[in-house]
Amino acid sequence: MSTYTWQQVAENQRNGWLVIDGIVYNPTPYLNEHPGGPAVLQNRFGKDATRDFNETGHTSGAREILKKYKVGTIDKTSPQEPWQAGGGTPASAQLFAFLIVALVVVFMLWNFFAK
Repeated sequence: MSTYTWQQVAENQRNGWLVIDGIVYNPTPYLNEHPGGPAVLQNRFGKDATRDFNETGHTSGAREILKKYKVGTIDKTSPQEPWQAGGGTPASAQLFAFLIVALVVVFMLWNFFAK
């Protein structure tokens, strides 16, 4: 199996290459069968889709389907462009959401005990 750099993955963005758990895939033949629709995959072409794939809760069956589209592995020493980084909610956004919820709870408790 071939090893590819992040630059090569970027160059093959139009060909549908993406990376999940350090493995390079070309899932374009599966686009119209994907339960979430083709755009879900197309938005990750050329990028690391690991976080999105894992957080979506794919089944072992989905992982078996994915094996059919393996192109190679990623060279872990190759530099990754910032736009290729994994998707999902950034930790800073999660922290911000937690702080908002915490402030709402504190406000509600303050109103309850202030009476």
